[in-house]
Amino acid sequence: MTLNDVVATSEEAVILNSDSTVNVNGGDFKTTGTKSCFVNNSANLTIDKGITTVGTFVSEGASCIDNSWGQVRINGGSFTTDAGIAVENRGGLRLNGGTVEAPNGIAIDISGESGDVQLNGGTIRNSVTGVRVADAGDSEIDLKAVTFENNTDDISLGNDQQINIKKSFVGTAKIRVDDPARGRQITTDNEDLSYQNKLKLFSMNSGYIIGYKRDANGVEYRYLADANGNIVNAVNAKATADLGAGEQELDTATVVPENTPVTVTANIPEGAEFLGWSAVRADGIALKLGDDQTAHFKMPGCNVTVTALCQGGNDDIDNPSGGSSSDVVAGIAAVALTGAAVWGIYETGTGIYRVLNMPGVPMPSNRAGLATLIWEKAGCPEPQTVKSFSDIDDADLHLRQAASWMEEQGLMDDVKENEFRPYRYVTKLQTCLVWDKAKEESLIS
Repeated sequence: MTLNDVVATSEEAVILNSDSTVNVNGGDFKTTGTKSCFVNNSANLTIDKGITTVGTFVSEGASCIDNSWGQVRINGGSFTTDAGIAVENRGGLRLNGGTVEAPNGIAIDISGESGDVQLNGGTIRNSVTGVRVADAGDSEIDLKAVTFENNTDDISLGNDQQINIKKSFVGTAKIRVDDPARGRQITTDNEDLSYQNKLKLFSMNSGYIIGYKRDANGVEYRYLADANGNIVNAVNAKATADLGAGEQELDTATVVPENTPVTVTANIPEGAEFLGWSAVRADGIALKLGDDQTAHFKMPGCNVTVTALCQGGNDDIDNPSGGSSSDVVAGIAAVALTGAAVWGIYETGTGIYRVLNMPGVPMPSNRAGLATLIWEKAGCPEPQTVKSFSDIDDADLHLRQAASWMEEQGLMDDVKENEFRPYRYVTKLQTCLVWDKAKEESLIS
């Protein structure tokens, strides 16, 4: 049966579809009683825009669609209910277009064993819960390109329930689970492409954020992690910790709770010599890591920057200019050989160098500060070309001039083509090396 731009109002269900195929194109359908507008039992129901109408489907006291082991395709139309559920699905469902809303409850309910569910498009809006998934068993539930608007929760997951969010989902989703716990998995595993770290997912469970994990085999997923904590910035090193989903690599977007054991491992270029660690706590308290290339510490209640120090090899980690650093490193080591530990050598050596060669000069904390420091000490000379960097605001002419001049003098290089990484952390040794090279070339006095 095909209905084109039909108007129908009933206290009972407008359509009872069993073992048949019904196509509804537009129209205006409304139920005023306690029955669903469309009841679909082991049948096929497709809803599209009509020739003269978009299609409005309203149920005052029940769901707009009640699907039991049938196939429902929603390609257009507007579905609204004052009851608890707008689309009650226990079968196959394709949401390809249209809008669904339930101001007093759930827009789309997928509870119990269902068929293949794909939320490919359309908008789910103005609801307490956008999509509810619970006790779905082996049902495949894919969220692809649907849009969520003005829902209290966009996705609600029952105990142990996960949802498969595809790469094509580019919006944001607010997610609440019935069983919040540290490490609780939210999305299903993905092994084909690396994209889940870009999904914009927000936890609605108090005390949690939605973390990201990708293991050594390339399997990735999202999970609940503690909302309270700080970050570890590992420079020339890899930092790992168990945040509830097993050991994982940390980045500067990963929140690490206080007292969590953290492991850092130096990434040393071939042929280079490991000198030790520079560990800086944001609160200024010393954090000593020892002399081994793998070190451990407990996360403090503040941000931490850990840098692996080395010299030699194909890529001198601690020299942002890319030039030779042997003279300065040797000088720093020579004035500090009385120290027993590498940490002492590093701290004492850089300290003495700064006293002798950089009196009163403040230590910059990042590449932008280092470039500006040297350029200003040189008298702010005009570079031959003022470059545009992808990560420096074009309006920041002062920093662009400093970065361009530093590159032209061979004191600092692009991190990547057309990228300067102005806020990347620099160590005391890096600052000493660049300062010394600028002095050797008579660029500063």
